[in-house]
Amino acid sequence: MIRRVVAVVVFLCLAAVAVRAHEAELSYAEGILELTGACFIRGIKLEADPREGVEWPEPEGKAYYGELPLADGRHAVMVDWTGDRAVLHVDGDRSGALRAFEWERMLADGSLLASVPLAIGFDDGGTAPYRLFLMWSPFTQTVLTYCRDTYREGTIDLGDRAYALVIIDDDSDGRYDLLGGGVLLIDVDGDGELLASSDSHERFPLDVPFNLDGTVYRVVSVAPDGSRVEVEESDEVVPPKPPLLPGFPAPDFQGIDSTGASVSIEGLRGSIVVLDFWAGWCGPCVDELPTFERIAGDFADANVVVLGINLDRSTEEFEDATVEHGIGYRQVYDGPEGPINQLYRIEGIPMTYVIDRDGIIRGRGLRGDDLRAAVEALVAEQVREDAPDGSNEP
Repeated sequence: MIRRVVAVVVFLCLAAVAVRAHEAELSYAEGILELTGACFIRGIKLEADPREGVEWPEPEGKAYYGELPLADGRHAVMVDWTGDRAVLHVDGDRSGALRAFEWERMLADGSLLASVPLAIGFDDGGTAPYRLFLMWSPFTQTVLTYCRDTYREGTIDLGDRAYALVIIDDDSDGRYDLLGGGVLLIDVDGDGELLASSDSHERFPLDVPFNLDGTVYRVVSVAPDGSRVEVEESDEVVPPKPPLLPGFPAPDFQGIDSTGASVSIEGLRGSIVVLDFWAGWCGPCVDELPTFERIAGDFADANVVVLGINLDRSTEEFEDATVEHGIGYRQVYDGPEGPINQLYRIEGIPMTYVIDRDGIIRGRGLRGDDLRAAVEALVAEQVREDAPDGSNEP
């Protein structure tokens, strides 16, 4: 009996060791647009009647009242509109008293924007700083939109490296512990910069496991105010996210073209490859088709391969589009959720990649003359490389 108890204790200890937890303390930071270039917009409805229990300022014109639901509290807000001027009032610390904030600028659609610092509260009595962009338009006076202008940053030791990381309250609700509404940025390639674009290899939803150098990790908890994060190693099978930036190898794939032949990036090694992600229903994609036809024809003798990756909803739509537009260069049907589409994390089309003969990405997102110029530059580079030593001529 004693041996059995000891065995159970040893097993539990080994199990505890097997799941390694990693924690990091995170500091408050502002200026989210410098990091991400965008933010998730939320909105509230403004009412004509004020809520009781709040020290509302005396309006000079027509007032609109509302509450911002952030973390475990609500912040009163009022817009005073006189017909030629709007004044924003916000209860930044939930004290019941509002103060005026200046609009910082007018957006292209005529909306006014203010950046407002807040002290948001939690049910445990704690508070945390939080900054919001607030936007209001005289054309939609009963709506106030907003998004976060803050995030949390720090470093975490995973494996034998220290990684810079950022956690973003992506749904702008003031909470970081609801993992389904947050984003993790981690410096996967160690270049000192965090790439926050939607197709980045360094961006992960907080509730999704991620692969770093062959080890899979999962965020298991974040403090409500974002001040702490805990990450555990996981036995889940998750492939690493390949970088999709110039200078990195183009992710390899296996596909079947419209003639039934196999095609892959590795199989095209030695050629300059232009990938075109497109669909027949996409107007801008169709507008670019003549550019690809000209490139395919003009550089046919320069070992340039143009390969269309079609994302139409069905093979019938794909076939109809290729016939309608008279496409003559090589095509692979991948579909809207196909493996090549997912591997290259396509967020919008048209999307292009220019790949050199060593399989390295040299350009992405190029169109028209810019795309042709990139191909011409690679062809010229190829000619120089193949020329005899000391010569710039083929």
